[in-house]
Amino acid sequence: MLKPVFSLIIPTLNEAQYLPHLLQDLVNQSYQDFEVIIVDAKSSDNTLSKVRAFNNLLNLKILTSQIRHVCTQRNLGAKSASSDVLIFCDADNRLPPYFLQGVKYRLESSDADLLSFWLQPDVKNSQNDTIALAINTFLEFQSTLKPTYLLESLFAVHKHVFEKIGGFDESIHYAEGKSLIQSLIQLGYTSKIYKDPTYTFSFRRFRKYGVLSIVARLAKLELAELFGPDFHSLQAKKLYPMQGGSFFHKTTKAKNKFLKNIQKLLKDL
Repeated sequence: MLKPVFSLIIPTLNEAQYLPHLLQDLVNQSYQDFEVIIVDAKSSDNTLSKVRAFNNLLNLKILTSQIRHVCTQRNLGAKSASSDVLIFCDADNRLPPYFLQGVKYRLESSDADLLSFWLQPDVKNSQNDTIALAINTFLEFQSTLKPTYLLESLFAVHKHVFEKIGGFDESIHYAEGKSLIQSLIQLGYTSKIYKDPTYTFSFRRFRKYGVLSIVARLAKLELAELFGPDFHSLQAKKLYPMQGGSFFHKTTKAKNKFLKNIQKLLKDL
């Protein structure tokens, strides 16, 4: 059996609400020479039953991670990958039908060892569009100098390069892509970010915390790095917890219930 061109590695934790949309996007891809590796960290919702319902994804693997950590899950998926190109993808992303065809074209026409792509927001409005443009512009600008940051939500990398740099650092709890791309550059490998194809990035974290709160959290984490890895790791666990998809869904429900209670109180006055 010929190995696939791509191995898509998707870490999951309680992503029953979001993951099916991504899997349907994969079913709809114009380019189909790929395998999908779901690395689940013992979800407590019906994530895995949702995955198994996609029996039209012929080349599908489901792995279980004993540790709830995206770096551990991604590394586990990479070890199981059959192809020479790894695509790491978050469970709440959305992909247009031509996305993998576009990635294939970029890989064939580029000598970069790691490829990332511009994002667009999952909800289109002026604020989200401005945030997306700022993220894309920043990542592209710093990529033309010396790449320091990598948005790990979606990128493609040659498997031998990923193995050479040691994969993701499993002791990191925040901005794990930053450590990865810095290791890649230090060993003489190259990266490039492309404006096309784009993918849809979930702004659910912005919706939960608010833009200003996210900026404040990121600033605190960057400052914490000055005090050493142990302190930075402790702060990352507090400010940027890895709690899975249901964390955002439950927050939305709680918020709606709170608003309904306020409306009821106002009505009774």
